[in-house]
Amino acid sequence: MVDRFKGTDLIPLKVEIKEKEQDVLSYKNKFNVSCPILMDDNASVASAYGVWSHPETFFINRDGKIVGRVLKEMDWTSKSMTNLIQSLLKEKK
Repeated sequence: MVDRFKGTDLIPLKVEIKEKEQDVLSYKNKFNVSCPILMDDNASVASAYGVWSHPETFFINRDGKIVGRVLKEMDWTSKSMTNLIQSLLKEKK
């Protein structure tokens, strides 16, 4: 997904909640994760966004407003996800 939307305004971020940094680095290397991984050591970000399960995905528009939320693992290469992301990117700047 990161490569497909390279050069657009899409900024994928992965947030790890209460994980050890070394474990996250191992995961990033093992699965060749190319997006930034943010560490939420005390779960303050998770609490602020009401995260209660893993994985959760949020779509946040250019104004910082949550415009979508997915509460399960998704195939980000599927046609429906690609169409959703493309439509969000077409929103007014």
